[in-house]
Parts: sequence; C-alpha cells; structure tokens
Amino acid sequence: MEDHSLHLDTSTTGSHNLQVQVHPVVIFSILDHFIRRNDESEKLVIGTLLGSNNDGIVEIKNCFPVPHMYNEDEQVGVDMAFHRNMLELNTRANPKETIVGWYATGGEINEVSAIIQDFYWKEMNHAPIHLTVDTNLTNYKLSIKAFTNTSITFGEKVLGSQFLPVSCEVQSFDSSEKLGVDVLVKAKNNPNLVLSDLENLESSVEKLIGLIETIYDYVNKVLEGKISANNKVGRFLTDAVAALPKLDPASVEKLFNSNLQDLLMVVYLSNLTRTQLSLAEKLSKVV
Repeated sequence: MEDHSLHLDTSTTGSHNLQVQVHPVVIFSILDHFIRRNDESEKLVIGTLLGSNNDGIVEIKNCFPVPHMYNEDEQVGVDMAFHRNMLELNTRANPKETIVGWYATGGEINEVSAIIQDFYWKEMNHAPIHLTVDTNLTNYKLSIKAFTNTSITFGEKVLGSQFLPVSCEVQSFDSSEKLGVDVLVKAKNNPNLVLSDLENLESSVEKLIGLIETIYDYVNKVLEGKISANNKVGRFLTDAVAALPKLDPASVEKLFNSNLQDLLMVVYLSNLTRTQLSLAEKLSKVV
C-alpha cells in the first residue's frame, strides 16, 4: 500500500547536525557586492559560496557575485553560465574549494529564495547552505543567518521545500584575517586610519609583549603562592612553549634581516617600475 502521508524529507540534509563557519572576508565581499550594485533600489543581490564541508562543519571561505533577474510576476532568472565560468576560474586558483551554497542580502526567506535554492541544489546534487545578510540593519544590527532546506513530499510527489535554520558563526582562521579585522575595528571611528606594514608589525609585537608580560606575572604569582594554580592553564602554557621552534637569537636576527632585505628590494623595484611607467607616459605624449 502506497504511503500518501505528508512529511518532511530530511534524509539528504542532516540539517540538525550542520554547523556553518563564515570567514570575515566573505561578509566583506557580500557587503561590497551590495554597495556596488547597479540599481540602488535593488534590495537583493545573490552570489555563490565556496568552501568545504567536513563531517557536518561547513566552512565558507570565499564567494563571488552572480547576476540575476527578478520581476513583479515572481519570475526569476539566474545567470548560471556566469556562475559556472566563475566557478571554473576559482577552481583553478583554489582546487580544494567547492560549492557549499549561495548568499543573498535582505535577510528574508520568500518564494524567490526557494527558486534560487532549487537552482543551486541542481548544481550540487544536495541541499546547499543559504546565507542571508541583513543589509537593512534591522534593529541596528547586521544579522547573518544560515539555512538549509528539506523537501515536503506527498507520497512520491514533491510539493515544495521548507527552510530550516542552522548554527552559524563568523570566525577568523588565521593571523592575517584577524589582523585585518582588528584594523577595521580600530578604523571604525577614524576612517583615515591606515597602518603600513611596519606599523602593523610594531602593533603585533607590542601585543605579543603584553601577552608575555601577563603570562609572566601569572606564573610569578602562582610560584609565590598569591593565587592558586590552574591545571588547564598550566597544560595550555606547556603545549604553547613546546610548540615553539628552537632557534637561537642569532638565527632569528638573520632570518628577520633576510626577510627585511627582500621587502626593501620589492619596494625598490615597485618604485622603479612606477618611475619608468611615468617616464614612458610623458615620452609618449611628447612623441
């Protein structure tokens, strides 16, 4: 006897176990796409999300915009040829990054979302992650949410789909990303604050020295009996010290000076190239 009961098909999604981790550069790229949109009255821009899916942890590392069309008759058109060409170019540069879903601004789930979700489902052969960024700043917050969807079936007939929220958080996974986010936070009240490479290095060294002084003060207080020891902190410090490479001061100084000389050479060559281009431009005008 055939089963004609109405139910949710969750066999292909596993949405309850999914965790989405978004790199900060992805959010900045989405906001840049929204700011540079052709029509300022347009509330929705979409794009493809790239990253990896490891045991239910979806890491979104990159993205690119995708043109689309939408009219009042709820007709939606997505330029999938553009999407595939951009995907091929990104695959050449980053072979380990695959499609994990798509993004949209506005923060709302509607009929258009279901149609575009279906486009990406066909590209991936499984439920994609849908990331929404509320560029309307509802309640003065940049709300970032992630969804996946399940099929609603009646027997063997698919009636539609339902979006389900999944855990989502923004994380920086390396020092360069964290440094960039720190600079943006500092520049929030001072848009003209742009640090050079040397100033960034100085800031990082000062922060490192401050952390070392904090640890040194903590260890001294434990040894003097002023505070009780914490086994977790002790194990963490032991692992951190054990992970450091064994380098003598002379080797560190030689390595630093070598990298500094390479940096100065790059700066010199870039200035020389800029000067040559300027001279060539002036000569071409004279001739």
